[in-house]
Amino acid sequence: MRFLCETKVLAVEEMRRESERRWLRFTVSGLAEASPGQTALFSESRHSPRCRIATVETVSEERTVLVAKCEADDLAPAPGAALTVWSIETPTVSAGAGALVVTTSSFLYRIAPLQEHGAAILVETPGKDLWQELRNRIGEDGDWSSVFLALEPARLEDFAAAFPEANPYIFANMDMSCGVGACRSCHVNLRDDREGEASCRLGPWFALRRVDLVRLRFASAPFI
Repeated sequence: MRFLCETKVLAVEEMRRESERRWLRFTVSGLAEASPGQTALFSESRHSPRCRIATVETVSEERTVLVAKCEADDLAPAPGAALTVWSIETPTVSAGAGALVVTTSSFLYRIAPLQEHGAAILVETPGKDLWQELRNRIGEDGDWSSVFLALEPARLEDFAAAFPEANPYIFANMDMSCGVGACRSCHVNLRDDREGEASCRLGPWFALRRVDLVRLRFASAPFI
């Protein structure tokens, strides 16, 4: 169920910075219906009509903490600013208790809140064989339905080649514009649906075997 809320920014904290790109943690009033790890979209009157993407980090009765990446040309949310926040309309699936979510250290801030629901997180480490680690955990013929991969499309192609029968869920990391499925900027190309699906309506997780990974490679935002 989608939530939509007019809220206010209470505080902003810079998590890290690389040149003009910043990663922010900002606290907003309300949003008690949100859930940790949930993808949220937000916009404010000071900014262009393009919506922006955040992840719900923590939720309490009176306030919610969101984390988001801001590019050089983005106006960062400012304390006191009014903010419209809404969620994905009908996520196809969510990673909860018993799920194994695989990601990278640079994308961990978007994935770590899922631990609040009992998901286990596996971070790809340079020098270690990720595919062997998954074989050890899942097995060659294991059940992949509770495995979620938040990895760059090129790595997903490598995974598909290494595990040709596996069908885990993958994170479609798409930039968004309207946030309601009308503009097609975040549409994911699917093998079984020529029209594709809007990630802002049904994402961000899609079954790997449904997705055209080659097209996703050119459409995906970087996992940072």
